[in-house]
Amino acid sequence: MNKKFLKSLIILICFSFIASFVFAEGKKEEEKKITERCPAPPPYDSAGIMPDEGTVKPVDKMPDRPLRIAFLGLEVNPFCIRIRNGVIKAKEELEPYNCEVDWLVPGESHLTEYFGPGLETAMAQGYDAIVTMAGEAGTVPYIDKVVEAGIPVATWNSETEMESKRLFFVGADCYKQALVLGEKMVKELGGKGKVAIITGFFAVESHEDRRIGLHDYLKEHAPDIKIVGEVENLDKAAKAYEQAMDFMTAHPDLSAIYVTAGGPFGAAKAVEDAGKAGKVKIFCYDFVDETMEFVEKGVITGTIGQNPFAQGHDPVIRLFNYLVACEVPPYGKLLTEAAYCTQENVDQYWGK
Repeated sequence: MNKKFLKSLIILICFSFIASFVFAEGKKEEEKKITERCPAPPPYDSAGIMPDEGTVKPVDKMPDRPLRIAFLGLEVNPFCIRIRNGVIKAKEELEPYNCEVDWLVPGESHLTEYFGPGLETAMAQGYDAIVTMAGEAGTVPYIDKVVEAGIPVATWNSETEMESKRLFFVGADCYKQALVLGEKMVKELGGKGKVAIITGFFAVESHEDRRIGLHDYLKEHAPDIKIVGEVENLDKAAKAYEQAMDFMTAHPDLSAIYVTAGGPFGAAKAVEDAGKAGKVKIFCYDFVDETMEFVEKGVITGTIGQNPFAQGHDPVIRLFNYLVACEVPPYGKLLTEAAYCTQENVDQYWGK
């Protein structure tokens, strides 16, 4: 064997070894969980408004395999229809990218007893990413379990104060919203009167943020406004109707009703039926048609929106962008617009 041939053989062997090493390392990198390959999530409590809220676009990049994203939603009131419309739009936008989006309903409320098993089921079904509510701290271990398995999770609408390993949240700052409505209420009532609170669920932290936020604002700015009772309506308009009637019967001089979550139009209907429109003022949330009808008539004094379309649409698109391009939002909490709507500006926010 001549020296020239031997030298060529040695070079070939070295090249093959290096190539094998590089290939093996590349394969190892590919085999890493996406939650390990991509940048770390932004700080949990960092917050900001995205300029492309409701209009964020998919990254123009085909995934190397078919993708599936699960959206764990609710179907308990008209607000949920707006959420689902956002998910449907995201589904349409992602179809050309070989990405399937499924709307799944794990149960009848925000609670862990539904969303915890819902997360486990979606994980077992092999979804590549999951969007979920996190109404209670009990949901956190389920979220963390999914993320530790390499499946990114985003949360929508309701999120617990206890930190989870979710990638980001899309929704409102409910405590700050309550401070805004508190200010509006104090102005409308002249700093005194009696207020009844109808919340959705005492166990859901976002609802509690709105309830406690009003307490805090009134305590500091209007101690002569008294809260005469607090009940939960389980996000049901029919229950809010009954509760509003009970409050007006028990307190003939009631000044206002504050509804923190679903079904405020039930309370509005009760006030209208009792002939107390304008006398008992109603403050609430969301721009759903049933609520806006009563805003237009002046039965509901004011309501704050939170862009449910974006809450359904944006987490799906942003998760896709994370899966295919490792795009990470700049904030842990992507806050949605919180405009205040009254009879005077209802046409600006309600497209009939």
